[in-house]
Amino acid sequence: MRGAAHRVGVPAFWHWWIGQLAPLVPAVPRNALQRRRLRPLLEFGADAVVIWVPRVANGAIEFAEAARVPLSSDPATVTQAGRVAIDALARVAYGGAVAPSRVVIVLPIAQVLRKELTLPAAVEDNLLQTLAYDIDRHTPFKADEVYFDAVVVGRDPVRKEIRVDWAAALKSVVDQARRRVETWGATVVGVWPAMPAGAAAFSSRAPNLLPATDRPDANGWRRWELWVPAGLILALALVAIAVPLWQKRSHAIALGHLVEQAHLQANASDALRQQLEQLAGDYNFALQRKYAFPSAMQVLDDLTRLLPDDTWLTQLEVKTLPKGKEPHRDIVLRGESSNAGRLVSLLEESKLFEQAAPRSPTTKIQPGPGEIFDLGAQLKSLTPPPPVQLAGSTTPLPRPAAPAAAAIPPSALPPSEAAKDVEGPRNGTAGVAAPAPVASEPPQAPPAPTNRTERAPGS
Repeated sequence: MRGAAHRVGVPAFWHWWIGQLAPLVPAVPRNALQRRRLRPLLEFGADAVVIWVPRVANGAIEFAEAARVPLSSDPATVTQAGRVAIDALARVAYGGAVAPSRVVIVLPIAQVLRKELTLPAAVEDNLLQTLAYDIDRHTPFKADEVYFDAVVVGRDPVRKEIRVDWAAALKSVVDQARRRVETWGATVVGVWPAMPAGAAAFSSRAPNLLPATDRPDANGWRRWELWVPAGLILALALVAIAVPLWQKRSHAIALGHLVEQAHLQANASDALRQQLEQLAGDYNFALQRKYAFPSAMQVLDDLTRLLPDDTWLTQLEVKTLPKGKEPHRDIVLRGESSNAGRLVSLLEESKLFEQAAPRSPTTKIQPGPGEIFDLGAQLKSLTPPPPVQLAGSTTPLPRPAAPAAAAIPPSALPPSEAAKDVEGPRNGTAGVAAPAPVASEPPQAPPAPTNRTERAPGS
């Protein structure tokens, strides 16, 4: 996996990405985090050990000298001075917040062999093992006499090569420095070679001559100090992502309930509307069929006024016959008259009848001046009343498939309006009543006239 990651350029991308994001982090937290990761340095010299501690100066991290332990005194004095210097690091370097017992030893340049090597990129996965096979070429000592380490400091993808910072030191020198520092009460977490530019040039990418089995920081990723903050940050990130989603989900569920309720109410309202329209259409259709033609009472009254005094009826029939989609109403008159020929013109002059014509030849009455006639005519259709409007609506309902119109019978009108309708037939006109509201009771039909009316001559 490591080789595949290097082949696709994951480490290079990671370092580039971190380098791009680092300037975006505020200087104060960035320096604080970097300072906590750095350890105090104990640089061994010819006659003294200089203790360097990381500090923030001018917005950057640098190492400053905190103490100096001379090595020219007797061992007991040197050990006592070293313990005092190590104990003071907690107060001087970190303000008592971090235990200073974890330190890094810096060996002098004279005690370290160091060089930069160019190797094929294929050996990066087993870099230390490859260098161990070739240790005799880089140092005059045997492989079991030295500690060595190497760090990749550059890569050339075109040539498929890597640049390695290699360093080695005798085991006796490293072990002696470790024992001296451990007697001072510190824990050695690394042994670095000295930098030519001094302590300010040290970084965590320097070769570490401490054996891998003795490095406490090798398993640093398992410490709770790393995982607990990382877990808290991850939990906060998950909460920051999940809470808005949960809130939006709750809001969407609430809106869904509202939409469902509105849909149910809309369906119920639409069903009531359709039922109301159907009932209104049925009611108006019945009224239209009833009042589309003059009533039998109006027909009888108009005939009574039109026929001369020397004419009487022996038979009067009013019947409805189908005629295409619209029905029509016919009237049949049979009786006796002294002049049957003028009856057709009288019926044509009426506003209730049309298409009057004899149904059979007239017959002379013997003896006497009278004639027997048989006439037929059609009742004129009345103008349908306007459609009924629903309560609270300014637009009339659309007419149903059948004609929808309503009329108020004369009995439901006020006295003044009823008088006008009564006078209308006397003047030869048939009055049409106004439409009835949907909620009103259906008008009562007037009693049907007898199909036979007899009048005495001269009445």
